[in-house]
Order: sequence, then structure tokens, then C-alpha cells
Amino acid sequence: MDWGALASVGVAVVGVGGVMIERRRREPRGRERIKSDLELLELLPQDSSMVPVLRGHIEDSIKQIIEVEDKKRRDPFGVVLAIIFILIAASLIAASFINGGLYWWLTVPGAVTGIFGLAGLAQDATKRNRDERGRPIAE
Repeated sequence: MDWGALASVGVAVVGVGGVMIERRRREPRGRERIKSDLELLELLPQDSSMVPVLRGHIEDSIKQIIEVEDKKRRDPFGVVLAIIFILIAASLIAASFINGGLYWWLTVPGAVTGIFGLAGLAQDATKRNRDERGRPIAE
């Protein structure tokens, strides 16, 4: 196996992931966006037709932030458990690739474990209304 090519792909994936995370971090969200909208509202002339529209948008944004921050949350235990499942799956699949031979059978339990990990991560990392035990509440 050519480890140089695999390392190049790994560096490229990490680089693209870092750029995507940094881009998302720089984008104003939540309270920062509301602050900039309030500054924009102050700069508009009071007789502008956009003042009531922008004021309504700001009020809706504030209402949504209050609802999301107060009610919706992630399940940290489920997220950690899902990440553990994904790591186990990755190690099983990596062992099958490294060792070859009959170790190729490790890809089957690795794939099943990975599917459960990804499904759990998708379910528990999503912000939802939850009860005290972290279970999603139907809305």
C-alpha cells in the first residue's frame, strides 16, 4: 500500500475541512447578525419603507434565538456514544486494510458499527426539543 498517496489525501481532507470550519466561523450568526441589523436600522432614514420590514425581521430573529436557546438542545451522551461507534468502525476497517487476508471480514462488523454510529450522530447532534433524559419530544 502506498502510504504517501494516503497521507496526501488525508492532508487535503483536513485542509478542506479547516477552510470550511473557518468560513463558517467568520459568518455572522445569531446575536451578531441581529446587532448588525440593528445598526443598519439606525442608519436608515425613518421615512424609508424598509424600516418596518427590517424591524419585523429583527423581532422575528430575536424570538427565534430565544426559543432555540431555551428549548432546543443536543444530547451530549448520545453524541459521544456515536463518535465512539464511528471510531470503533474506523479501527476495524483500518485493521482489515492493513492486515489483509482473512482480516477483510472485519469490514462487515465495521460497516454495521459505522452505520449505527452515523445514525446516532445524526439523531443526537441535531438540536431538538428534548426531555430530561435527552429523548426527542414530538412537536
